[in-house]
Amino acid sequence: MYQATRTQSLTSETCDRLRADIIRGSIRPNERLVAADLAERLSISRTPVREALQLLEAEGLVVALKRGYMVREHTGTEIREIYEVRAALEGMSARLAAVRASGDAIAAIAGIGAHDDQAALAESRRLVDLNSRFHAAVVAACSNDRLGHVNRRNSEHFFNYRIAALYSEGEALAAVRGHARILAALRARDPDAAERAAREHVEEALEVTLRKTSDPRPASER
Repeated sequence: MYQATRTQSLTSETCDRLRADIIRGSIRPNERLVAADLAERLSISRTPVREALQLLEAEGLVVALKRGYMVREHTGTEIREIYEVRAALEGMSARLAAVRASGDAIAAIAGIGAHDDQAALAESRRLVDLNSRFHAAVVAACSNDRLGHVNRRNSEHFFNYRIAALYSEGEALAAVRGHARILAALRARDPDAAERAAREHVEEALEVTLRKTSDPRPASER
């Protein structure tokens, strides 16, 4: 029983680590992942690595090859589909949060600082972290665990570090001000405005992401 529990825990830890490396861009799209190589690098046995890769395949982050796996590079159509679903889910989350969130929950969302213009000047990793914390806090404030679970599975891969590194200052500022509109609607307890602001924010992010994935160069080089 102990051994089985330990293996499950190691599989979960390995999955979390590989997922984070993919999202952060440490492991890049189309990069091959071989269980034996990963096990050696992580100093663990192959079994939890193989199981972790199977879980990541189920999440759509990697695809199986004849030998090993490869990090999936989403097509423009797939990215659009992810964001369209995300717009619906986050719009509903914001709508519910405007009605259900406690004053403390809204204050906690504001305390993250993702709505402050100064956040747009932060380095890309900091911007991603603020963005992730802001959206997670809004979803948590809607008090619907099922909605939160579905939203996390759909949207955790975007906005990621690789994409954020390509944002111009103006694009970063637009994203931050999208957070400000959502927060203002939550503070006003206006569900219609909250849903509209959340949807518009995600739709704007989609257009920027599509531009960055089709032309993956820093703004200064384009």
